Amino acid sequence: MKIITILILLFFSSNTFAAFSAKSAGTSGAAFLKIGAGARPQALGEAYTAVADDANAIHTNTAGLAFLKKNEFVAMRAQLFQDLQYHFFAFAHPTKSYGTFAFALNNLLISDIERRTADTDNPDSTFSSNDSAYTLAYAQKWDDSLSFGAGFKYIRQVLADDAANSYGIDLGSLYKFSEMPLAIGFSVQNLGSKVKFKDESDSLPLTIKLGTSYRLGKNWKISGQNGEGIEKKGLLLSMDGNFPRDNDPSLRVGSEFTKTWLKEDLSTSIRAGYQTGRNRQIEGTGIGVSAGTGITYKFFSFDFAWMPFGNLGNTFRYSVRLEF
Repeated sequence: MKIITILILLFFSSNTFAAFSAKSAGTSGAAFLKIGAGARPQALGEAYTAVADDANAIHTNTAGLAFLKKNEFVAMRAQLFQDLQYHFFAFAHPTKSYGTFAFALNNLLISDIERRTADTDNPDSTFSSNDSAYTLAYAQKWDDSLSFGAGFKYIRQVLADDAANSYGIDLGSLYKFSEMPLAIGFSVQNLGSKVKFKDESDSLPLTIKLGTSYRLGKNWKISGQNGEGIEKKGLLLSMDGNFPRDNDPSLRVGSEFTKTWLKEDLSTSIRAGYQTGRNRQIEGTGIGVSAGTGITYKFFSFDFAWMPFGNLGNTFRYSVRLEF
């Protein structure tokens, strides 16, 4: 049954991917939904579909929420270019018998945009753009290896005095092999209604992702103490195939090395990632590269990510995560 499910997902995805290309560039609305969330996933080049092992999973692959063992809260602030302010908050609550329930908020705010009604040096006034997505998600294990998840999104965009509302759905599945530290993930994001401002409407940025991850080196001496129950130490390798409806497919790869300290109460991580195809959209050096670090002490984690945007400048993400 497990293998059949995986093959069905692979077949479905491969046939759907063929219809997506850059010919549809510029035809999606609510573009802020394509901004990644969580400093750790961003440092990994967004190759997170088959990782999805914390509350950040609500943004990437909701199925990963089913494997959480404790409540988690994540808050992220992104320092972007041109005074863009982007925030992400998520809370996940796993239950013993009824799966995991989660909530998230994504918000992109641009303030003090100059308004002109004529070709003048001085603006007539200023206005703002405020885009938000509210997500309610649920994930459940099929068995100890396979899980499924879904998220319902309410999307609201406000531009000056105009507003638009739309709805979307995220779907995901995650399979973790019991005999090896290998995982396969699949997700469909932003499947839903069109965004309509006045008489103009655009589809949501539908994206299909297929990913895999593998962890090795848990028993390496440089990984830290060889205790039981430490699942996230050693070297994690991840890879995603990313298939947006409004662009060509791209490949995303990530790596993370985690070492434990102080009888495993403390762990530190270094991360790096790369995304192909970014140089088709943005000019400059370093396009597609990402890197970051993380530190966890018992129930508290702090993560940092750096992502250069070429001529637009560098962007930084800062996240905190609480487990309780």
